[in-house]
Amino acid sequence: MDVKSSSQRSTIMNRLTYEASGDPEKFIVPLLRNQVEEVVARYSKPKSTNPHVLDVGCGRQPFREKLEEIGYIYKSLDVKQNLEKSVDIIWQIDKLLPENLIPFASFEFIFCTEVLEHVADWDIAFNNFSKLLEVGGRLFITCPHLYMLHEEPYDFWRPTPYALKYFADRYGFKVLYEVKAGNGWDVIGTVLASCYCSPVSRNILARLLNQIIAKTRRLSILLIASKILQNHVNFDSSLYLSNIIMFEKL
Repeated sequence: MDVKSSSQRSTIMNRLTYEASGDPEKFIVPLLRNQVEEVVARYSKPKSTNPHVLDVGCGRQPFREKLEEIGYIYKSLDVKQNLEKSVDIIWQIDKLLPENLIPFASFEFIFCTEVLEHVADWDIAFNNFSKLLEVGGRLFITCPHLYMLHEEPYDFWRPTPYALKYFADRYGFKVLYEVKAGNGWDVIGTVLASCYCSPVSRNILARLLNQIIAKTRRLSILLIASKILQNHVNFDSSLYLSNIIMFEKL
């Protein structure tokens, strides 16, 4: 089904495989990939003989193969068509569901990773999740808590777990699993990778300090990404990178 939305977004980042692209992604992308694969395998095994999964904000569908491997009939939704022309439903999850989609709304699993920060109206989005899921169905969400601006101007939120649970509770979901993913090292690595330095003037001291800081920054990113520091020193923080949460519809 190809339901058209009137909204056009030309700046969406789509990845065919879930691999880091550039220094700022060196920490959050591998973390998310491991969490997604682990949590989906543990909490999302199909319960019926004809299970359907809806991949919301699917992009180029990097997790499609994994979802089909565990037995789901795959359906996808996004705000625009991808390069492979494989998006089934062109729609925004925070718009009212079209009448001709509602009769098909009986999914066992909804998969929504790194999408809700780009969704403006969470009330409508969570209401739609509830309408699309069957009772006992699972809703899997990942959403960054600390990350640089991206896909601007469609970058709206950096929620806490409490924000996610607040909206989920309003629409009849309970928490099955949650984690605040990413430790202090991941946070520092992401912040350093998102910052760039330049001398404030052309005097020798400014240029020398800039070179020292730039080399220290680069070395720190490499050391943190390699896990050498983590293997020897714990560096915990109340800051973290991403919310990972699995809900079940009551």
